[in-house]
Amino acid sequence: MTSTTLQLSEPYGRLGFLAAGSGEPLVLIHGVGLQSAAWGPQIETLAKSHRVLALDMPGHGASSPLPAGADLHAHVEWLRAALTALDTGPINLAGHSMGALIAGGFACTYPGMLRRVALVNGVFCRSDEARAAVLGRADDIAAGRIDLETPLSRWFGDSPSEQQARSAVAGWLSQVDPSGYATAYGAFARGDATYSDSWSQIGCPLLALTGEADPNSTPDMARAMAAQAQNGEVEILPGRHMVNLTVANEVTASLTRWLQRPARPRDPSKETQMAATAFDPRALRDAFGTFMTGVTVVTSHDKTGQPLGFTANSFSSVSLDPPLVLVCLANSSRNYAALTQASGFAVNILAEDQKEISNTFARPSDDRFAGVSWKVGPQGSPILAGVSAWFDCSMFKTVEAGDHVILIGEVKGFDTSTAPGLGYARGAYVTPAAEAEALAQEANLVVSALIERAGEVLLVDDGNGGLTLPQMPVGRAGASAALAELIAASGLSADPGFIYSVFEDKAREHQHISFLCQAADGAPKQGCFTPLSPSTMMEVTDPALRIMLDRFASESRMGNYGVFYGTQTSGDVRTITSRS
Repeated sequence: MTSTTLQLSEPYGRLGFLAAGSGEPLVLIHGVGLQSAAWGPQIETLAKSHRVLALDMPGHGASSPLPAGADLHAHVEWLRAALTALDTGPINLAGHSMGALIAGGFACTYPGMLRRVALVNGVFCRSDEARAAVLGRADDIAAGRIDLETPLSRWFGDSPSEQQARSAVAGWLSQVDPSGYATAYGAFARGDATYSDSWSQIGCPLLALTGEADPNSTPDMARAMAAQAQNGEVEILPGRHMVNLTVANEVTASLTRWLQRPARPRDPSKETQMAATAFDPRALRDAFGTFMTGVTVVTSHDKTGQPLGFTANSFSSVSLDPPLVLVCLANSSRNYAALTQASGFAVNILAEDQKEISNTFARPSDDRFAGVSWKVGPQGSPILAGVSAWFDCSMFKTVEAGDHVILIGEVKGFDTSTAPGLGYARGAYVTPAAEAEALAQEANLVVSALIERAGEVLLVDDGNGGLTLPQMPVGRAGASAALAELIAASGLSADPGFIYSVFEDKAREHQHISFLCQAADGAPKQGCFTPLSPSTMMEVTDPALRIMLDRFASESRMGNYGVFYGTQTSGDVRTITSRS
């Protein structure tokens, strides 16, 4: 588990968070007055199967505060900014108390960014008496009259385990910034019914969990939240308001079961329809990824005149008269506001040797243009040097389309070169020149199959007590035949993929090519699919493969992939993303 900070877009300042594990992202948000460490009992177990990100709420831990008086809506927008900066893609989201209010509001506002949502000790539509009491406490806190003993007595009993949890919570409460505490508590006090009218729109699997003796986040509230959602479940555990600490194992088990529920909405009236919302998002994204595309960098300027850009493969020509092109931009993109309000944009079609530029514009950076050669185009947008082609456009039209916006530009200037374009399909580069060069060197060539399914990789026994990828020397039939033989031996239905890594193993005197392949359901004849956890990586005895798999695990979390060229110890890694 690592503790780190990340700079968010204005006006949100700094984000503090704990990160652990790999795989599908799971985001955790604590309650008022606490810190991300409050999820400590759950993180270790959940990180074995997920990329866990426990966030410090604004004004808590290492996160910057929101302005005084910020309401629940502002906290929901803070979460959107945090997820954009973390580049998570669709997430599983769990919140405790105030964190549950934020999670519920986020589920109502940004359903396309969620797989599942869990609300632990959440509040929902308080009674008039309960609302008056919590508003009174909010006024006291805002005035500097902070009473810690009363809530601690309300939250914890006298058992040794509860007193141990009470001591930890008392420590966090004593460290919290008073102004950040007051702002968050004010939003907590006033936000219990903010999204109640939209609650029935929540279609992802929802878990409402609370303590049977919680006087404020009552079992009736949990039942109401589950009942009003389309796909809700309720669990009532022993304990009061801090069940994640007082009955930690039970909460972890509940969250584990919740994470195993199919991440798709349930609507009985539409179960027989092929509605897009009924599809598994990952499977749909993988299917979209079979379409081979080029790779572009879309550039423009923000309202202050600073250049901005992002890597994208969702580009197409639209019309010759007038000359129109389009690109698609995710609603969750940090560039959304600037691009939709811009007067124009440029599309730079990257050449095959520009994977570094793709990497630069695919990841968060304070200045993506610092190490890139560019000029101002005829319409004013940045034009990158060395590209296969570029189109500088005025904004013709924007079209809202689901979780993306379509930017349609009218071409005002363009140019082309003879450089071959960079390609992308199934999460990997398509670089015909590089592949042809590698496959031409068939002497002492070894091929391995990096067979992936749902975030896990097929590993087999290496004969020396460790793990490795399925691999074999290339014979006279060539690398494609060797790869086909490896897939057949696995007993799986898998598509021969694109080259993921090319390196020279000088110690063994051979060239090594690893192909990234996507597998369908089914049990392998040898080995097993395994998450690339730290303990698994320790069992991979080949250092070169271990380095490559560690990179693959990192890129899988981001949804970005690239090709490695070099030796077994050093080389050049350049990544690409299809996200904007």
